[in-house]
Amino acid sequence: MRRISCFLILLLSALIPFIARAQSDTVRVRMVSADSLVQVMRMASGSSIYIAQAKQDPAVYTVSAPRHQFLSLALRKLKEGGYTAAEWNGTLFIVREKAIVSSLPSGWFASYGHQEEKAGPQLEENLSATYLNKVYEIGTERSRAGKSAVIHGYVRDRSTMEPLVGITVSDDKSGSYAMTDKYGFWRMSVPTGDNHLHFSGYPMEEIHLDVRVFGEGGLDVEMSEKVVALKAASISAESLSLHRTASMGVEKIQADRIRKIPTAFGEADVIKAVLSLPGVQSVGEASSGFNVRGGSVDQNLILYNEGTVFNPNHLFGILSSFNADLLSETELYKSSIPAEYGGRISSVLDLRTREGNAKKLSGSLGLGLLTSRLHLEGPLVKDRTTFLLGARTTYSNWMLKLLPPNSNYHGGKTSFQDVNASVTHKLDGKNVIQAYGYWSRDAFSFESDTTFRYFNLNASLKWRHMMDSGNSMEMSAGYDSYNSRVDADLNYPYGAYRYQHAVGQAFLKLKFRSSLSGGHSLSYGLQGNLLNFLSGRMSPLGEASGIKERQLPLQQGAEAALYLSDSWAPNERFALDGGVRLGLFKGIGNTSFYMMPELRLSAKYSITQNLTLKAGVNSLRQNMHMLTNSSTVSPMDLWVLASDRIRPQDGWQAATGIYWTAAGLDISLEGYYKRGYNSLDYRSGAMLAMNENLAADLLTTTGRYYGAELMVRKTTGRLNGWISYTFSRSQMKETQADDPYPINGGNWYNTPHDKPHTLKLAANYKFTHRYSLSVNLDYSTGRPITIPIGYYQYGGKMRLAYSARNMYRVPDYFRLDMAVNIEPSHYLKKLTHMSVTIGVYNVTGRKNVYSVFFSSPDMFSLPSGHMVSVFATPVPYVNLNLKF
Repeated sequence: MRRISCFLILLLSALIPFIARAQSDTVRVRMVSADSLVQVMRMASGSSIYIAQAKQDPAVYTVSAPRHQFLSLALRKLKEGGYTAAEWNGTLFIVREKAIVSSLPSGWFASYGHQEEKAGPQLEENLSATYLNKVYEIGTERSRAGKSAVIHGYVRDRSTMEPLVGITVSDDKSGSYAMTDKYGFWRMSVPTGDNHLHFSGYPMEEIHLDVRVFGEGGLDVEMSEKVVALKAASISAESLSLHRTASMGVEKIQADRIRKIPTAFGEADVIKAVLSLPGVQSVGEASSGFNVRGGSVDQNLILYNEGTVFNPNHLFGILSSFNADLLSETELYKSSIPAEYGGRISSVLDLRTREGNAKKLSGSLGLGLLTSRLHLEGPLVKDRTTFLLGARTTYSNWMLKLLPPNSNYHGGKTSFQDVNASVTHKLDGKNVIQAYGYWSRDAFSFESDTTFRYFNLNASLKWRHMMDSGNSMEMSAGYDSYNSRVDADLNYPYGAYRYQHAVGQAFLKLKFRSSLSGGHSLSYGLQGNLLNFLSGRMSPLGEASGIKERQLPLQQGAEAALYLSDSWAPNERFALDGGVRLGLFKGIGNTSFYMMPELRLSAKYSITQNLTLKAGVNSLRQNMHMLTNSSTVSPMDLWVLASDRIRPQDGWQAATGIYWTAAGLDISLEGYYKRGYNSLDYRSGAMLAMNENLAADLLTTTGRYYGAELMVRKTTGRLNGWISYTFSRSQMKETQADDPYPINGGNWYNTPHDKPHTLKLAANYKFTHRYSLSVNLDYSTGRPITIPIGYYQYGGKMRLAYSARNMYRVPDYFRLDMAVNIEPSHYLKKLTHMSVTIGVYNVTGRKNVYSVFFSSPDMFSLPSGHMVSVFATPVPYVNLNLKF
């Protein structure tokens, strides 16, 4: 009885808005489901009405009519949507995709013998009436627009009700198209009248819908995952976006494809997936960060649910900080960076987590040789609130004991943890609030007297509002922080100390999106950041320590930006994206003030449906630098803000490309040329930590970066993946006016991450629906190094003479990884599904160089070089994944 009472209360609460409307002279409902429409029909007419099979109908209905006409008009709408209605014994029956027979034909009993007559209406299968051939009305005849109208809606996964990202929506009549955004929302302008909409995207079943457009309105669609024969092939969303958008240098990676790329110890890793793309490199094995088209590590903006992550790695770069089980889609912008993004000059990596299963509690458990992970998701309030929770930890000390004694890692201790949490609450059909939280911790030590620790923290709150016209507004606010700490000389109490530096950022973002007639789609908004950098703090560690407390002045600043962009696609052949971003930076505590407009422009022209040319140019600026005295990223690296003496980095990039789709392959060739200004290097012997006059030891440089990227991608069929070749150069030149001895004599020199030739392969072959083989191959030219080449005498002392900056190279890098994936059974009623990954990292056992050091037995002998490898042998692994 209590359950029935609760149900009646909830039902009455849901019906209050409809009851209020029904009590007026005119009854109006807007964009409601068939079930909700029938509820209003009952109240408006007082009739007994029964509806069946409406929950499978993704369409929404809008009806406005006087009370006495509402029932007939609503029935007409439902019939046009594929429903059949008939009255029997005073009750109106409405059934979807069936024909209702209210009376039996004459001769029925004579033909079939004596059978008991069944009470109630009988259903007769109508084979010609299917889900795909119904006509959905958008808008109302009363709101009939001109020649075109903007239509919009959401696309969701039928099994979880989560938004589907990257689904292509196209209109066969006009050639108009759109792609669902990170919230599954799409919007486009189509001609009024009859149209045919096509919804497609990996790995979902395609949907074709006939619509009749009177004016602006919405249509929400639910899609199911495709189950097809292995040899089946279809045009992918990637292929469509390749030819239909003006953007270039944009890579989108679906979450399920991240899990197919073999990685060290089998942990699915989004950063390793990014590193498998053309134009993206790292300086070597077990190195944090990545370099995009010649840029340095600090020139990449890494966004995680709108927050900025300053150190995206665990275990010295062996694993990333992001739990792949929680991700929806990952986007990497190498060029054609949208105007809404700013603050870095090389690339933007935008990662987003899913909203969570809205239908049931589910989750997964992963067990590997290095890590364990758990994630849970599900509804908190039915149809309104969902949650997503994930956590990871490691037990990797055993692995460090197996590394070579001279690798600097042998015998060390390490640990990490990370926690993700999010809640999504739908206030109503037009307003959604989301809260995100992320925390990670790393700790490691290689000697008994020194321990390194670093922490990431992100927290944000977002409000999404959908306007009546289909336009949208999004506002988010949050806080990001990164803290690094070193405890040193622990075996020498008097000299024990703690060194810390930290980055803090509070942000506010306001974004608007609008669609206009004529193929225009506007994006505009404003952003602001408050920055607070702790340059360094030295403090005693323990009561016996004789170290004095010392802290450098805080670096503080404020950033603001306004942006406006327009994507214009007047027809299928031509598209143009243009935008401008005005960025401002004001130092707090100094007189620095910088303002710079940033340009974004790209265009495409399709010669044929499968052959497209693109070109673009963009300029960017960033108001911070990361200083490092090693070739790889470490917790000791220092972030500094622009100031009176340190100028912001800025740069521009021009790119062009040709794109061809044929025989199930997407082939792209892109060339680029970049220039960067005001990047920092440092004088010989400069000290970065606790330097009160740091600016005096820094040198400004200019950079030039150019290259070409060839990529062949196959997204369907038994064999899928990509192979790419990249030629690229990355060089710098000192431009410090007051330096009498410029680096390399003031000539161009290679950056530490310059690798002219790179070949990559990421492929997956499906033997059956359950068994597949994944292969990852990575070859590149060895990175540059500077080596000692002799001695010279100066001031009565012998000193080392070095080669020109980064003149020599370590041996070429080569690594082959292979893995066998055993997917869960397709028996859907099982409570749990287990998958297993068995693989080998570095199959050939190649001794790829991690670092090089030089030693000499005496001061008169030329130093000899020694190369250190981290994974110098094949590394087998097993990873278990349990879904429930």
